[in-house]
Amino acid sequence: MKKVFVFFMIALLFAMAATSPAAAEDRRTRVITFLASGTRTAATSQSTGFEVSQYAEGNIFVNVTAEAGVSTLDITIEISDDNSTYYTHTAMAQISATGQYRQAITNFGKYIRIKYTVAGTSFTFAVAGVFKN
Repeated sequence: MKKVFVFFMIALLFAMAATSPAAAEDRRTRVITFLASGTRTAATSQSTGFEVSQYAEGNIFVNVTAEAGVSTLDITIEISDDNSTYYTHTAMAQISATGQYRQAITNFGKYIRIKYTVAGTSFTFAVAGVFKN
């Protein structure tokens, strides 16, 4: 009788775990458009800061659709705890051609923004991030 009870309890726990919606509800994802697609000439600038403290990991996507002349694009991911003073988190590899580029990130602060530097003529690009907990 004791073995049947133990088996029943184990089966009940597995059934509850399999039907529990908590795991799906706890998983949050957020998509952020840091820089909408646009042509940017030789300059250094940055996006607005976005609050991401509730997320544990993310991917930054850079979609370069046009490059004029001989140009380079540097993308730096910056983090902050106060949305005022920003520090370099990750510098992506320098971009010199059209294409799609990705950078995985973890251990970021409360706020994140994208800094970019276009050297040469111009680039047309967009930057987005996907964050999840």
